[in-house]
Amino acid sequence: MSKNILVLAGSPRKHGNTDRLADEFIRGAQEAGHHVEKIYLKDQKINGCLGCGACQRNGGTCVQKDDMENICEKWLAADAVVLASPVYFYTWSAQIKAVLDRTFAIEQKVKDTNFYLISAGAAPTEDYMKLMLESFRSYIGCFRAGGNKEGGYVFGLGTNAPGDVAETGAMAKAYELGRTL
Repeated sequence: MSKNILVLAGSPRKHGNTDRLADEFIRGAQEAGHHVEKIYLKDQKINGCLGCGACQRNGGTCVQKDDMENICEKWLAADAVVLASPVYFYTWSAQIKAVLDRTFAIEQKVKDTNFYLISAGAAPTEDYMKLMLESFRSYIGCFRAGGNKEGGYVFGLGTNAPGDVAETGAMAKAYELGRTL
C-alpha cells in the first residue's frame, strides 16, 4: 500500500550532506511506490512558538499566520514524517527546531505516524549523536493520540564538507530505509 511521506529538510544548505541523505531516502521510498513531498524549511516563513497556548485551547490552530499552517496540514495527512537535520552542537538545526516547537499546535492530533531521522555532521562516531537520537525519540513520545513510532534513523558520520557523505555507507542505508518503509 502506498504511503504519504513528508520530508522536512532542516538544513540551511541545499545539496549538503543531510540533504543528500534525504534525497536517497526519497529515491528509495519513491521506487517502492510511495508518494513523497520534501519541504525545504529554509525557504519557509516559520516564526518561533509564542508559548501562548492558544492553539491548545482552540482546536490546534496557531494564532500566527505563517507557513506552519501548510506544514501542519501536510504533517497530519502523512503516514510518515522524516526529520532531516544536520547535527549542530549535538542536536537539531534552528530551522527544524522551530518547526518541532510549533507542532505543539497539532500535538493532540498526530497519530499513527512513523517518524524517521536523517542527520549528518562532523561527528566521527555515533556516540556523538546520542543527544540527537534521544531528542528525536523523546519528541515522538510527546504526541498524545497514540500509534506513533520510530521508523528508523540514518547518520552520516564524519561529514563536514559538502559532499563528504557520498563517501560513506550512509547513502546506501538512507536509500534502503526509504525503500523498506
